[in-house]
Amino acid sequence: MTTELNGDYRRAREKAHVISLDTVTSTNDYAAQLVADGRLDRNGMTIVLAREQTQGRGRLDHTWVSVPGKSFIASVICIVNADTAKDPQVNGWLQMIAGMSVIDALRETVMSANMDWLDHTRGNPSMRSELQLKWPNDIVYQGMKLGGILAQLVQIPGDENSVAIIFGVGLNLDLAPDQLPTAQSTSLQLIASCVNGAACVPADQLADMIAAGLVNALSKRLWYFGENPAGYAQNLHRRIAEECWTLGKPVLVHRTDGTTLTGEAVAINEDASLSVRDDSGQVHVVRTGDVGVLPVED
Repeated sequence: MTTELNGDYRRAREKAHVISLDTVTSTNDYAAQLVADGRLDRNGMTIVLAREQTQGRGRLDHTWVSVPGKSFIASVICIVNADTAKDPQVNGWLQMIAGMSVIDALRETVMSANMDWLDHTRGNPSMRSELQLKWPNDIVYQGMKLGGILAQLVQIPGDENSVAIIFGVGLNLDLAPDQLPTAQSTSLQLIASCVNGAACVPADQLADMIAAGLVNALSKRLWYFGENPAGYAQNLHRRIAEECWTLGKPVLVHRTDGTTLTGEAVAINEDASLSVRDDSGQVHVVRTGDVGVLPVED
């Protein structure tokens, strides 16, 4: 993998520091320890990349399985204002920023690699990308899970005004159907194909391309968010409403207290929470920190 990535956006031209590992227990744990030990270089973002992680996890401590060399495994360390990161009116948008940045990076990579998206339902090439965000942290293609994001806040030693937010990203890149973790999963090789028989880009090169696109997209979005959190959240709100796969679908909410809620996802709210209408018509507000949301199976 490359050793540095260069951004093209305002205030994002400084290099991103890249730590490339063969095997690691968890890129998020590695990144968090880097911050806690005071070894983080604050001149630009830091991204930790790995070919394999042995103890990967998702939200609510769900495990995340990777196949060596066939997945995109990364954790991006970003420095954000502490007050913004802890403000419940806007901090929910940090997860959404990461999700849309991953989607942007994937779309850019597929285009740059001279690939076409496929229509799962017909198996034909499609010019339209159907990548969407499944609230709050999954990347799906026509409802099939391509990957997910885990956000983690870490206090920076000696700095009360800033915190590090670590976005752990896991994507299935080159997995065959029998290698997928669940029947509801997919991988990039199953949803995008090389154009007109052209040679396909190897998975490790695709991973580098995605990493570069992710750093660029995060740099841009976080800069605008930092300049005007409430204003940028309003703009992002509109796009999330268009790109959220969850809206309009029946959902099953798993609360951390062990209770569940069944209903329809009806809206993304101004603080990035999700509104769910139950069978009686009552609307419940669901927040990113305490639930998992799954489609209800027919």
